[in-house]
Amino acid sequence: MAKGSFPKDIEVLFKKLYKNKKIPTVKPGSRQMRLGFPVLFVYDAKTKADLPYWDSLPFSIVLTKYSDGFLGINLHYLEWTKRIQLAKKLVRAAKNGRRIKYIDIKKAWVSLNLPEALLYLVIRRYLYTHIRSSMKIFDMETFNAAVKDIRPKFKKDSEKRILSAIRAKWALHRKKTQSKGKK
Repeated sequence: MAKGSFPKDIEVLFKKLYKNKKIPTVKPGSRQMRLGFPVLFVYDAKTKADLPYWDSLPFSIVLTKYSDGFLGINLHYLEWTKRIQLAKKLVRAAKNGRRIKYIDIKKAWVSLNLPEALLYLVIRRYLYTHIRSSMKIFDMETFNAAVKDIRPKFKKDSEKRILSAIRAKWALHRKKTQSKGKK
């Protein structure tokens, strides 16, 4: 994968989803980068030398924008089945192509019995200066289809081991909070 370009399998998926029409893209930080819309981009983590792993192809729902970046839920940090289930619920909640609202995410999250504290493991901060591609924006129709086929491109470790590490972090967090509640 050349720096700043999407993997070939993703380019093929874009052509399939958009039937050779122009794919909606935005420049990182532009006004067209709207809250509540799913985006896909190539990323090079600022602190990659210190990180045990990171996703170089985040599929994220934009939650908050900052002058130097944004906060988003990276769906790749969820197990594949939960990712699909969450996407289906969010598409249903975002009727008529409107954006996904935080309340929609929270309701979908709770209905899937995902612990709210797990959000702290899937919410990530991205810096515009480390985004190495244009940002592809998905409407609800293409989002639902794409979430099934776009796999993470984790660096330094495998998807299976990373998701296992996230489950372990969550279990440790849960154990700590439960022991605090007993005191």
